[in-house]
Amino acid sequence: MSRNQCILMADVIQSGSHEATQLSRHLKSMISAANRVKPNGIKSPLTVTLGDEFQGVCESLAAGVRTILWLEHRLRSKPLVVNGKPDDYSLRYVLHEGAISTPINPTRAHGMLGPGLTRARQLLSQKERGQPRFQILITDSKRSHRLQKAFNILDEISQNFKVEDFEFIEALLKESDSESIGRRFSRHRTSVERRRRSLQIGVIQNIESLIIDLSDPT
Repeated sequence: MSRNQCILMADVIQSGSHEATQLSRHLKSMISAANRVKPNGIKSPLTVTLGDEFQGVCESLAAGVRTILWLEHRLRSKPLVVNGKPDDYSLRYVLHEGAISTPINPTRAHGMLGPGLTRARQLLSQKERGQPRFQILITDSKRSHRLQKAFNILDEISQNFKVEDFEFIEALLKESDSESIGRRFSRHRTSVERRRRSLQIGVIQNIESLIIDLSDPT
């Protein structure tokens, strides 16, 4: 049996409320982009296993965390669009360190077996009320607990975002120049700064930085 691997699985929350063909196409496009952007961090490429689920094996815990954060930003920067209007959806994630018994497939996350994959699948299948959207289960229980709490805070804030604000939110997260953002979105600088505070942009940036630090303390 191989050493523990960092397994990433996710599915679309309430996928039945979205048009199936367009959702599947959008998900596959995003997953393909994730594999291209982070080729050094993904050991077995993220692969859509069903129309609304995907899985992969990451090089490390830090690579898995960064991939999750990249996907979250991507869903806001390039959301699903149906009939000319954004139709946002959310992903439920499992990041688990567990054993894979078979060789790691370097081209597609298919055909692999092991208790780690079985456990990750069990966690993803648990959809009880109140289940965290981000589930972190790694061998270091203290770090796992801290990462879980940090992701819970991030989710609590981001779930309040409205799809019509996604582009503006991503601009605020990437740029500190409120004057420049104001010109881009036809807003006064003071209005941009008020929204920066009300959307808790600084808090999100700090939490994401904390999550990255916790995943790779070296």
